[in-house]
Amino acid sequence: MAKRNRLTEMEAYSIKKGRKSEPVGARGKGTLLLEPKAAGTIAGYYRERVDGSDKRVYLGSLSKKPRPSTDEKSLDEMRLAALQVATAAIEAGGLAAYISQSEARRKAATESRAGTFGELLDSYTDNLIQSGKVSGTRTRSLFKCHVVDHHPDLLARPASVIRPEDIQFILSEVLNRAPKGRGKGNTARAECSNGMRTVCDNLRLSLQAAFSYAAKAHLSPERLAAAGKTFAVSVNPVRDIPAIRGARQANTESLTPDELGELLRYLETLSEPRRSIANALIYFGGQRIAQLCAIPWSAVGESTISVLDSKGKKDKAWEHILPITPRLAEILEPLTTQRIGPGPFAFTGRVTAASGTVIQIFTDAGRHLSAEGRTRPFTYRNVRVSAETLMAHLGIGTEVRAWLLSHGRSGVQAKHYDRYAYLPEKRAALERWGNYLDDLAKGKANSGNVVLLSRRSKQSDER
Repeated sequence: MAKRNRLTEMEAYSIKKGRKSEPVGARGKGTLLLEPKAAGTIAGYYRERVDGSDKRVYLGSLSKKPRPSTDEKSLDEMRLAALQVATAAIEAGGLAAYISQSEARRKAATESRAGTFGELLDSYTDNLIQSGKVSGTRTRSLFKCHVVDHHPDLLARPASVIRPEDIQFILSEVLNRAPKGRGKGNTARAECSNGMRTVCDNLRLSLQAAFSYAAKAHLSPERLAAAGKTFAVSVNPVRDIPAIRGARQANTESLTPDELGELLRYLETLSEPRRSIANALIYFGGQRIAQLCAIPWSAVGESTISVLDSKGKKDKAWEHILPITPRLAEILEPLTTQRIGPGPFAFTGRVTAASGTVIQIFTDAGRHLSAEGRTRPFTYRNVRVSAETLMAHLGIGTEVRAWLLSHGRSGVQAKHYDRYAYLPEKRAALERWGNYLDDLAKGKANSGNVVLLSRRSKQSDER
């Protein structure tokens, strides 16, 4: 009987066409098969005759100098891998059983790494918070209130099996859910007036963004290394869910100059630090509360403060620099002198002011002044709209207002190349705005020719 010979290294590494093989271990254990591929590599297989046909198990790619973290193996490593498969196949009861068991193990390993819907939401909100996004904590709270607390069965499912019908069910329950914090016994159905339609649409947009994030992060080695989970999301189940009709129709009317004057006089009756914080927001042009109140002392200079703008789809927060005019320095003086907390805008020594607490100052002002018939009801949203509307009335240009209020930058030049901080223009605008506000507070400003439009009206005119 002919002896079964092993391949020499020259024979193994120089295969150009055809196949070459050598026995593995004792007779009956199959062969190591080497086969050249079109790409120029040589693939190694353990091959065995099973029920009249060949069965193969891929071992890797043959290489004289295997690279780390690849499937490349030297000839000796390839022989060892083939012997290990042959031994395991005998223990499994044959190569067919070994292949079946290996596929089952691979499937189980893949399923164990499959992230659930709940893990997807956590991963997305963690990413927002770690990236310094203002919306991170708010989005996590939104998910908790309307998904986590009500749909534990859906949260436990793999994210890849969530369907549009599941999202439709989640959103429909939000619309039928009684609002919270609207007074004892309030069971009003969701309408534009109580904001549940807007909450529902915000949830829709956040879920859509979460699935979009998961789809992009699915094959990220860094994300798998950090979280150990894959979501395998190939289709965004929220993509085709329509926007909620009637959402975002909350009151965004601008205050009249007289009404803004009433507000300024009301704020002067408040105790510190509420008076200074509220006035600073207005005199800085109606800045976003979360961004302005979050600044630490290290961001406050003698003539400027530096705000981090992390809203939107930025990979990194932008530095938004605001000049401190003499009038603003006067308003900030109680805050900078007392240094209550970790930043100028704080109510306690532990943390900077929470957005909700500051918003409540303006909400209470709107209720008090409207109850006395001095203004219409309003919130800080109306104050922010008023600031931009009245600055436009003062002749402060669109571009300067955009940079002053940190509106989104569009175009390659604005996003990547325009590093000019517009400080002289911002300072001139805030000085003019501050003088105007002082006149309003004293009842001196002439407001007869101001035409005020809601944002809805502006959008309708533009269409």
